[in-house]
Amino acid sequence: MMRVTPRRILVADDDPDALMLMDATLRAAGYLVSTAVDGAEALRQSRESEYDLVMLDVDMPGLDGYGACEALRREAGQLLPIVIVTGMDDDESIDKAYRAGATDFIPKPISWALIAHRVRYLLRGYHITLDLHAAQERIRTLAYFDSLTGLPNREYFRTRLASVLQHAKQAQRPLGLLCIDLDNFKRINDTLGHSVGDELLRMVATRLREALRSSDAVGHAPAEGKDDEDLSRLGGDEFMVLLPDLVAAHEAGSVAQRIVDVIGQPMLLAEHEVLVTPSIGIAVFPTDGQDHETLVRNADLAMYFAKRRAPGTFAFFESTMSADALKRLTMEGQLRSAVERNELSLVYQPQFDLATGLVSGMEALLRWDNSDLGKVPPSEFIPIAEQTGLILPIGEWVLRTACAQASNWQGEGLKSARVAVNVSGLQLCNPGFCELVSNVLRDTGLSADCLELEITESVIMQNDGRAARVMRELKSIGVQLAIDDFGTGHSSFSRLREFPIDRLKIDRAFVKRAHLTGPDQAIASAIIALAKTLNLEVVAEGVEEFAQLMLLQEERCTLAQGYLLSRPLPAADALELLRRSEDSPDSSRTQRLRRLYI
Repeated sequence: MMRVTPRRILVADDDPDALMLMDATLRAAGYLVSTAVDGAEALRQSRESEYDLVMLDVDMPGLDGYGACEALRREAGQLLPIVIVTGMDDDESIDKAYRAGATDFIPKPISWALIAHRVRYLLRGYHITLDLHAAQERIRTLAYFDSLTGLPNREYFRTRLASVLQHAKQAQRPLGLLCIDLDNFKRINDTLGHSVGDELLRMVATRLREALRSSDAVGHAPAEGKDDEDLSRLGGDEFMVLLPDLVAAHEAGSVAQRIVDVIGQPMLLAEHEVLVTPSIGIAVFPTDGQDHETLVRNADLAMYFAKRRAPGTFAFFESTMSADALKRLTMEGQLRSAVERNELSLVYQPQFDLATGLVSGMEALLRWDNSDLGKVPPSEFIPIAEQTGLILPIGEWVLRTACAQASNWQGEGLKSARVAVNVSGLQLCNPGFCELVSNVLRDTGLSADCLELEITESVIMQNDGRAARVMRELKSIGVQLAIDDFGTGHSSFSRLREFPIDRLKIDRAFVKRAHLTGPDQAIASAIIALAKTLNLEVVAEGVEEFAQLMLLQEERCTLAQGYLLSRPLPAADALELLRRSEDSPDSSRTQRLRRLYI
């Protein structure tokens, strides 16, 4: 059977008889009683021990009951029941007792038969209040603190920033704001699982606490109990640090470097050694903004600048960052919903067989038309998609859409309905990519040999071991593979034997000047000759002049694409071109080409 700890009551009265009677009555009711002969002694005892209820006589030498009540209320808070006991029962005395903070008022002469009942009632109300207080604290915790790391959350951060910003304005002192984002966190989350990702965030929070406690860059460590009030997790892998005690702006850089050093140490998570680095942006009041919105935005911009320049570093905000970074942030925000808003589309650029003059296939090219940004060039939004991981859902959409379109062309009876789709390094390294390709082919009904996946040479060279394994698995599915932008990744020709490829695509930079005598012509000729040796087809990209086309035909290049032959076409126009290609009468290849692209 559980034992219940008796409640402790402190009674203060300068009348020994009254004190003795109160002590006896309460002890008989099962309470533990301590006594004091005046208000000062009662206050001292309350500081040394915790009590569940305090009873104070009014007329006591030195500190009277009203004064003791006020002092106790300030120190013990609003929850402690305090009872004023006095022979004065007029309205003014009662009001004075309640103004001093009393919970209840018991007039003399005291009814000893009822005193234990009154105390029991007050203690019951006290513990109901405690339960209510605990519930309120729980609600506050849910509202203002992050459940994963225990750090203050975005709402708390906004309130805290408003407070320290107001103080900084009044004191005319600088205030530092650090925006922290973890580099490659999504990749760790995707490869090792969300549970490891959660543990990583908890460990980062711990290391941030350590870095800030040990920091001497702002003059002192946080006061006891204030460890986390200037550190917040806003969500995901984004954290914020407030530095309200800066003497000079450069001190914020010392704190940022300490954070970089501490977080950058290896972490052992689920038997995996993980390295993660933070990119940090710094904004300082008043030079970088004088209100909440501006400071947060500029710290965020500085963080993105640091991440693009060199992940694992920090950067102070500079006004020159604003225009480019704001454009990038806007573009990233719009890109996140581009698929749902049906803003993405594909156009198809034909690849011509230079031996026959007929269309051999189509390369699917992504386009984005946004209501706010207009037509955004792929050279601007695709790097953002790759850096943010958005290339995974967007890449899947491209793959499905292109395969469905090629399947429809096959349904029209077109034999040359091969479609080429570009694949990013992030897609290729994704563990489920091969399964995704198989599922898309099954769902769309497209024959595997009618799908070509184009992988840039640089991606293959950076991930050669993994790339070779994935490419062999893709070949086992039956798809065709091409190395894109060949000649720019500095791969040795002998390495090509390690990859199960069908085609090489000569980078447009070499094709552009290939018709002129010089290194570019030599490189283009060498690639074509190499491909013949390895029984590979060669696709020349960026053919824009007739002289380039003539040279490629002379060198017996297999395929060509470019504005000279055809611009990228909407699906309906691409269908018409495919039909004309297969309906072309038997004639010379030059006549066939001319008939197709004029």
